[in-house]
Amino acid sequence: MVIYSMVYYLILTAIPFAIVSAFFIHWFTISEEPNPKQRLEISRGIYLGFSFQVLVFAWLLFQIGHARFAFPLYAIAFSMLGDWFNLQFPLAKKYMKDPVLGGIFSFAVAQVFFILSFRQLISWNELYTGIQPYLITAVLLVLPAVIFYFRVYNPERSKSVMASAFVYGLILCFFVSLCINAYLLYGGVWMYLTIGALFFLLSDAVMGETTINGTRHPKWEFQVPWITYLIAQCFLLVGFFLVSHTRMLAH
Repeated sequence: MVIYSMVYYLILTAIPFAIVSAFFIHWFTISEEPNPKQRLEISRGIYLGFSFQVLVFAWLLFQIGHARFAFPLYAIAFSMLGDWFNLQFPLAKKYMKDPVLGGIFSFAVAQVFFILSFRQLISWNELYTGIQPYLITAVLLVLPAVIFYFRVYNPERSKSVMASAFVYGLILCFFVSLCINAYLLYGGVWMYLTIGALFFLLSDAVMGETTINGTRHPKWEFQVPWITYLIAQCFLLVGFFLVSHTRMLAH
């Protein structure tokens, strides 16, 4: 039992630490390149490699977990597809005028799978008791919509991209509200899901203000969204695994 606990601990900590640390090392190696587009050209394959590492991490947790962990695995798989679109590989640009649209759609599907994963762990009736959970969800749906209007929306960009980004933001914020509500209700290991969801929101907020808006291109345009995204995925995977395991033992 002690050996199994040590193996779980190493898998849940060492792999995410290695992924995130490797990204920081990569970031340091391109620090002298000021052009964000050139940075993307240099890093495109590397970033897809990081995405694949997270997918392998999800698959590993699925193997040592149980059937409940299938949906997070699907979510990570669709996230990797979204990464492929967002990294704008030549093949994606060949068949799509704006590959970002494919990325938004893929990540929307990923968020739906995250919500389905969450739903397997806790029922709506269990989560939404009293007025507080409803208020938190309402705030997290309204506030990002306001921010989207002032910081992301660009009338000169494709209407389909803008509309899709807005809908995706609502799906993501709904998932974030679920994680926050669950943590406020139970605390403990639900914290991992909350941290992961908030990092995901931060990652997409930065990408929305830069890449999706299309008029702001800071030096770190792709690096900040990517590091926060990798942290988010690692926390979410660890969170789903721990909460799943804890709930299974409780029942």
